[in-house]
Amino acid sequence: MNAFRGNDENAHAYLVCRFDQCYVIDPANHYAEIIEALGPRKLLGVLLTHAHSDHVDDIGRFNVPVHIHKSDAPLLFMDDANGYHPRKHPYQRRNLTIRSITDGMRLALADGFVEVMHTPGHTKGSCSFLYQDAIYTGDTLFRESVGRHDLYSGNLSELKQSVLKIMDLSANTRIYPGHDRFSSIRHEQKNNPFHIKWKKQLRR
Repeated sequence: MNAFRGNDENAHAYLVCRFDQCYVIDPANHYAEIIEALGPRKLLGVLLTHAHSDHVDDIGRFNVPVHIHKSDAPLLFMDDANGYHPRKHPYQRRNLTIRSITDGMRLALADGFVEVMHTPGHTKGSCSFLYQDAIYTGDTLFRESVGRHDLYSGNLSELKQSVLKIMDLSANTRIYPGHDRFSSIRHEQKNNPFHIKWKKQLRR
């Protein structure tokens, strides 16, 4: 796995590979670095955790299918809600091959697969991607924090359920979020105040 660190304006991007095949997750501002890291391997597609501008800026530059949940696909072009306004999104609808993903879907990667987890709350179509012992959570789950739920199509109740769903993974699972530092399920189970609070509420 290659991680491309984001900044104040763009999220982290990740290149997930197995043998000579790869997927890129949330390519926002690292095109040259991603292409260099990809090398001669084949890029199978772009995986989007959600459709906010700081996660999607470069999606039109790779000439591969863009995988996104159907609830977030329209948001790619709603600049008043996706973070681009007053700018316009840099990609063109006619140049994108959009593939809808759903909860539990398995996307082939060489002799394995990347599993889709629908984790709504930050947006209606937010997804996380599970590969081997790592999960890529976008803006759903951060180190000792969680994503916002007050933006377009966000929902606090759904966010709670999504965070609890992710926390049911093996404690050894590494967490690669859209922003900030990396973490693990074990660390978040012990230190994430939102998870601790919401788990207690669930028991009542």
